[in-house]
Parts: sequence; structure tokens; C-alpha cells
Amino acid sequence: MEYVVFGNTGLKVSRLCLGAMNFPLECDFETTVATFQDAFDAGINFIDNADAYGRGESEEVMGRALKETSEQRENYVIATKCWVKMFDRKGGGGGRGGGCSRRHIIQACENSLQRLQTDYIDLYQLHHPDPITPVEETLEALDRLIKDGKILYAGVCNHYAWQMAEMLGKASLHNLQPIISAQVSYSILDRVIENETIPFCRKFNVAIMGYGPLRGGILTGKYKRDEEPPEGSRFSNPRMAKHVLSDDIFDTVEELEDIAERNGMLIHQLAMKWVLKNEAITTPILGGSKREHFQPMYGLFDMEVDPADMERIDEMSERHRYQPFGNQSQVGGYPNGPAYW
Repeated sequence: MEYVVFGNTGLKVSRLCLGAMNFPLECDFETTVATFQDAFDAGINFIDNADAYGRGESEEVMGRALKETSEQRENYVIATKCWVKMFDRKGGGGGRGGGCSRRHIIQACENSLQRLQTDYIDLYQLHHPDPITPVEETLEALDRLIKDGKILYAGVCNHYAWQMAEMLGKASLHNLQPIISAQVSYSILDRVIENETIPFCRKFNVAIMGYGPLRGGILTGKYKRDEEPPEGSRFSNPRMAKHVLSDDIFDTVEELEDIAERNGMLIHQLAMKWVLKNEAITTPILGGSKREHFQPMYGLFDMEVDPADMERIDEMSERHRYQPFGNQSQVGGYPNGPAYW
């Protein structure tokens, strides 16, 4: 495993981050514990979650599971997120709205601390931008949590570069703790952040966490041209599949499969190696719903890819730098306004 300093902090994290979103959905508790232990044994010390995942269940399961591993709390880094309005599991409302208001951030943090069974959260992230709450209010709430020792650092997810610039500027102006990280989508099939986000983060030493390095499983090769998506998979819904599983995407995937075979690896290992070669990406997030989804990734740093093949991937995926930032539809407000939260 390789390790890197996390942006403008004293935090040192593994080059791979374990994404815990899907654990409660398809893993039993014993498998979840084993998956965390596998990751620790491989040298991973960084885990990402969010209160929205399973309406808090993912954090709850993670909190219990980490207690069952052999690793001490001070040896790993927990990242989680807030933003959405939470609901109980019977569908009833919980709290008074979501977003990045002072009230919501502070209450959401307390709830996450309880579910995770920890005294502090290393990295607390805003899951999305908030078009309603003043940036100053959001920053003041995060600053208070840092000063109270509830969180160590604050970051953002799915923000544009200009939104992060506003947050850094106002934090400096008002002598508040700045954001130190950005979690954004990045893969061979989604290179949009190379245009503005990466240059911005390099300039201001903001750490980048790349989610979706396998593009929702597309870069595992499990989706095939002219075949129905596997039942129960992310794109088994025809409405989702028709927007994503295009001939253009399959052209890319099929060429990647050839390159992977030529280099003696699986396509998802190749896709992750391509992300890792970009030093601007502090740590990509490994996602999965089964223990065996993660295990092939733990040997990535012992694998080599022909430089000519990496150049070919750069060339063939250049067109994926220019497409809508699909996870930012909420910028400027959802179609139905704040009530949509």
C-alpha cells in the first residue's frame, strides 16, 4: 500500500479509500467485519461513508463492525457526510429539513457520531452544495464542530470549483476553518474534473477523493453490448440503462478489456490503475457490495501497465472530459425547491 498526505493537513491516508455505502444492502454482518479486516490487513486506513446511505444504516453497521476488527480507532480515518433530510425506516420524517444549515449540520453530526460509535469524525463532508443556506452559516457550523472536537477536518462533495473558491475565500475572510477536501466523480468514462476542479485543487492544495472509478460497475465488464443488464444490478432499470449503456460506452469498455488482457489483469484493475496514475487524485474510493469485489484491488501496487497502453487510454477517453457534471443538478436548487430535500 502507498500513503499520501491528505491535502493541506497533517493527515496521512492510504492511497485507496474503502467505500462503505453498500455494506448493509448485500453483506451480512460477519462479511462486513471480514471486509473491513481485509482492508486493514492490506494497509488501507481510510473509510468513507454518509448518513444518507441506507438512511443511517450503513453508518450504524460500520460502527458496530469496526469494533469487531483488530484495528485500534487511532489507526484509521473515518470520513462521512451530511446534507439530506433524514427519514426513519418506516418512512416518517426526521428533523426539520436538510441542506447545510447550522441546525442540520450540528444535529446530523451528533447522529453520525452515535451511529459510528466514535468520539470524533476525521473528515466531515457536505454531500452536496446548498443553494439556500448562506456559505458563512455553513462554515461557522463546521468551524464550531472542529473547535468542539467533534470533527477534525471539513470537506465537500459534488461542488464546482467556483463554489469551493467561495468557501475558501469566506473562511479566510472570517477566520474560520477552511474546507480541505473535495469528493468528486472521476473515472476513464468521466474526466470532467480535469477541466477546472483538478487545477483549482492543485493550486490551493485541496485533497481530491475520486468516487465512481468503475463508473457504477460499467468498468468491471459485467454489462455487455446487446445483452440485458444482470438482474438486480444498478442499470437493470431500463430508464437508467438507456442513458448510460450506449454504443460509445461499449466501444470504450471492449477496447479496455483487450488492453487489460494484454497486461495480465482484469478490466476493473486496469481502470483503477489509470485513476491512480493521476497524482492529483489523492485517493480513489473503492466501492462494492461483496467482499470479493474489493479483494482484487489490494494488489494494485504490485501491477504494471505498459506506458503505451496508458497513453492509449488517455487518448481514447479524452472525449469524456466534455459532458455534463451529472451529479450537480441541485446547483441553483432542485426543480421543486427546498421542499425536495
